[in-house]
Amino acid sequence: MNIYVLRHGQTDYNEQGKFQGQIDIPINKKGIEQAKKTAKELSNIKFDLVFSSPLKRAMQTAKIVTNSKIIVDNRIIERSFGKLEGKYSIENYESRVKEFQIETLDTLQERVYSFLDDLILKYRNNSNILIVTHACIILMMDKYFLNENTNEAPKNVEYKKYFIE
Repeated sequence: MNIYVLRHGQTDYNEQGKFQGQIDIPINKKGIEQAKKTAKELSNIKFDLVFSSPLKRAMQTAKIVTNSKIIVDNRIIERSFGKLEGKYSIENYESRVKEFQIETLDTLQERVYSFLDDLILKYRNNSNILIVTHACIILMMDKYFLNENTNEAPKNVEYKKYFIE
């Protein structure tokens, strides 16, 4: 089983350096062009299943990249950044999770791991699966598949591939 994990295309908030979290904003012109380029790169792969976060930026990217039916799963929605959503990025926010009402890493890990456990259990017989989601979710997927913390967030429409025997 090949699992391709793709981050959504660029949004205005990405460009401005703002926390998006679960604010539902679309991809911008550059994001559309990025998604079209990735669609060409992945055009030789037939995806058996396509999963997406329910947020517009992920759904739009998924629709551009593939013409397949999209299965929406709330467990791969971006991490909630609480009171920081829509604000410019700040340093050391992890030490202020309660203050800003940010979703904890434990809660995030629990929902992402639940999604991946179900995916592998239910869809193991599929050859190629595409997941279109967000940076924090992809970092958590790295931890799941690679058993290591990766602190480098993927760029917009960057994708990773995991192979499950």
